[in-house]
Amino acid sequence: MHCPEQYIKDNGIQRRNARYISNIYIEKMVWKSNEIVLDLGCGPGDVTSDILYPFLKNKINQLVGVDKSIEMVEFAKKTYGCSEMDFKVLDIENAHDCSFHSHRFNKIFSFFCFHWVQNKVDSLLNMHLMLKSGGEILVNFLLIDPLAELYECMDTEWQIYIKDIKQRYSRFTIHHSRDEIKDIFTKAGFRVINIESSVKKYTFPDFSSFLSTIKPVDVMYSILPQHLHDRYSMHVKDTICERQIMVQICPITGETIMAYLPITVHAVKD
Repeated sequence: MHCPEQYIKDNGIQRRNARYISNIYIEKMVWKSNEIVLDLGCGPGDVTSDILYPFLKNKINQLVGVDKSIEMVEFAKKTYGCSEMDFKVLDIENAHDCSFHSHRFNKIFSFFCFHWVQNKVDSLLNMHLMLKSGGEILVNFLLIDPLAELYECMDTEWQIYIKDIKQRYSRFTIHHSRDEIKDIFTKAGFRVINIESSVKKYTFPDFSSFLSTIKPVDVMYSILPQHLHDRYSMHVKDTICERQIMVQICPITGETIMAYLPITVHAVKD
């Protein structure tokens, strides 16, 4: 992710999803006094501060947000950092990074992040390592990332830039069953308490609002030379409209509806 200011401005889906999941699951968890909680993939920190922390403030000692993006973490620290909330750079796929937090956390939350992770089993093993015995995780992510479909439709001139991205995303286009997802978590040592998944829809007031939402999470902007950004943006717009992928656009109102498939896993480290 990049452009933290724009991401915060246009992350309505992420905020709605995090609030919905937190409202359902947090009260189902077992809480003790002075817990330390991790928010994995915190991005610019607004969901950590505005949504997760209000649910947890009377239950915990500290909330730590982590993200692999230095830009996002620096923004989160500057904007939301305080004695109750700290933000750090951490790559969940890096076992060495995670070993510094062995058996530190009572709970680990992650919203709309885990679909970016390539090696999910090893990342879950790292989460298992960072969690105390009896600790719980709540992971909410996209079962199929809409950007995968977009990358598959890119014209030839962009293929040189997205070759590695396409290889990575090709694995996300396969629809995993609930049993397969459960197996991934079980292999990492977790006991799965609940899994739920259903198609959701989010309505944008217009197509431009939708484009503004996907831009901060499109890694192509981190790869492309700056002088190609505008042309790439136009190609994204034209590709989505011409191929009618990712969204449905109302011809009368211009409202743009995106369907997406999130999955939520609640599990415990026995």
